[in-house]
Amino acid sequence: MSPLIFTYIAARFPVYRHEHLAVLNRGDAWAARGVEFVGEGLSRRHRCCYLAPASRQSAMREQLGELGIDVDRHLRDKTLQFPAEALGAHDWLDRAQAFFAEAEDAHAPAVRWLEEGMGTKPADISVPLFFEGHSNLNYLVKQYPSVALCHYDIEHLEIPHLFSAIAVHRHLLVENTLVRDNPFYVPPEKFVALSPEDREHDLRDIFREVGFDLAKLLSTLAGYGQLQWPAPPEA
Repeated sequence: MSPLIFTYIAARFPVYRHEHLAVLNRGDAWAARGVEFVGEGLSRRHRCCYLAPASRQSAMREQLGELGIDVDRHLRDKTLQFPAEALGAHDWLDRAQAFFAEAEDAHAPAVRWLEEGMGTKPADISVPLFFEGHSNLNYLVKQYPSVALCHYDIEHLEIPHLFSAIAVHRHLLVENTLVRDNPFYVPPEKFVALSPEDREHDLRDIFREVGFDLAKLLSTLAGYGQLQWPAPPEA
């Protein structure tokens, strides 16, 4: 394994250090991969953060236990954290920054961030602010050896929200196709500076390019990924 490859998803897709990647698929196929991602991290003494609804947190605990992992011990020493629901957009970002800072203070070898999409959004956070937070996560993963994975179920995500999810993640795993340097990615310095109205306008322009056809958008992304040569690790 290259020293700059952080892990593999499904033993096939290399993920490099400092990458923030969105996983876009349908149904529950991703669940086992998320458990693998966290379980591997705990075995390597990484700091692991899992943001998900309570039902998914319970399932994660159970599945990690089935792998022989002492979940309670990892929760006590904070190598595994299931954060409570954030109180607002600023609180969400403050907690994320604190998590990375705590990992650095503890001299953790690395950080793993796993999030179950829109299911983690507090009711009082608007969708634009939610994705603004995710755009800022791109800065955090650059500060420490880390990988952030955000899973979105295409079947339970409104189309405008799906476009926002695509826009704020530089790397994508689209139904078993890895897409590095997503052509629709909007860097945080641009995304955060845009007003919600301007963001919506830009995202509509992207959708217009594929004829307002979701299947065509996903097919375009998958085709782009299939044409890519293996991406070099980031400096």
